[in-house]
Amino acid sequence: MIEALIAAVRAPEARRWLDDQLAAARDPARFAPAFAAAGRWLGRAAISDEDAAAITAAGLRWPVTDADECGRAALVLAAIAELPEDSHVGLVRDLVRRGEVRERQAVLRVLAALPGPARFVELAIDACRSNVETVFSALACDNDFPARHFPAAAFDQMVLKALFIGAPLARVAGLAARTTAELVRMVDAYVSERRAAGRSIPDDVALVRSPP
Repeated sequence: MIEALIAAVRAPEARRWLDDQLAAARDPARFAPAFAAAGRWLGRAAISDEDAAAITAAGLRWPVTDADECGRAALVLAAIAELPEDSHVGLVRDLVRRGEVRERQAVLRVLAALPGPARFVELAIDACRSNVETVFSALACDNDFPARHFPAAAFDQMVLKALFIGAPLARVAGLAARTTAELVRMVDAYVSERRAAGRSIPDDVALVRSPP
């Protein structure tokens, strides 16, 4: 997994910096400065479709995002691999709560690849409450973590919020498998409210159908 994330950083200078910092990521005292500096050194060059596919093939569903997010995700994986297990949740929680927007996005995208991912459910549910659309979408779109680990109520609320803010339901991983009668009821109520108010109905509500 980490190798595929690193390989997505193609610019030579950025790649050299990342290779150097991965060793630093294994030292708690050096990890934070490296993680914070990743945006400046790695930049926001979009990774290729091929690199995104390679990350997904390695086990982590990854949309075509930018080099800084891939690099930060790799740094988190490197740090987690070396830190005591009982410090993992605290580290990830601090990164999600205190990081700037793109830092939070990178951490949320890599949750499913962390060891014992179910440990991070509570902080992920809390992150779904973010008013920052891109932070919410880092979890809700092209991310297997919610479908694999969220309880039904939290998953349903995430889907409903996606409708409210305009995040495409087609990009909610595992939506069909996680659709329940309760989720259908909630979406139907949302549609009824929109119609009563004379508002448009998103086309992708059709993706939420009664389970067989």
